[in-house]
Amino acid sequence: MLGPSNRDNSQQRERWRCSFPLESVMGIGWKPIYKPQLRVEILNPFVSLLSNTEVQACILRVHIHKGVNLAIRDLRSSDPYVIIRMGKQKLKTRVVKKNLNPVWDEDLTLSIVEPLPVKLEVYDRDLFSADDRMGDAEFDFTPFLEAVRMRLNSDILNNTIITTVKPTRTNCLAEESYITWTDGRVVQNMVLRLRNVECGEIEIKLSWIDVPGGGNKRM
Repeated sequence: MLGPSNRDNSQQRERWRCSFPLESVMGIGWKPIYKPQLRVEILNPFVSLLSNTEVQACILRVHIHKGVNLAIRDLRSSDPYVIIRMGKQKLKTRVVKKNLNPVWDEDLTLSIVEPLPVKLEVYDRDLFSADDRMGDAEFDFTPFLEAVRMRLNSDILNNTIITTVKPTRTNCLAEESYITWTDGRVVQNMVLRLRNVECGEIEIKLSWIDVPGGGNKRM
């Protein structure tokens, strides 16, 4: 059983919200101002999002925009499609026939239970044999969740850069990825370099949907 002191601390953690200086929002990056004893909460923005009693479910929208310079798997071209996986969830786009620079422009939505990495795979559709692999990539959306956690509002200028994620040896980014406040919501554009294949990139965009009660609210 929690004593009065523990209950007060629990209520304080529930009520507490992080504050961010405006100059850090307008700059290249940002640093949260937090109380030391609540360090675990701010370092796990996903938990902070779900601790809000108004939010009953969370959905990550992954917009699969296009592929660039994909590998040839048929005689002269390929019939590519994209699969994304997170945990037990699996979604895929339609097939674009005979195109090494396909444009899908499809939204795939993942229900977020915990912030697992998202794996993206590209395949060439074959009618009479197993589909050929055309590379894969993986991305971590934790920086994006941190930006969503800031709960920005319409006072922020459109297309303001909230933070920048740089390509490293441990991620699949082909170039810097910008998390921005665009058209009243937080979005992140990514160009992913495919692994385990001779060439190819996939362009995607992330956005966030809160589902309070029965309605949807885009973030």
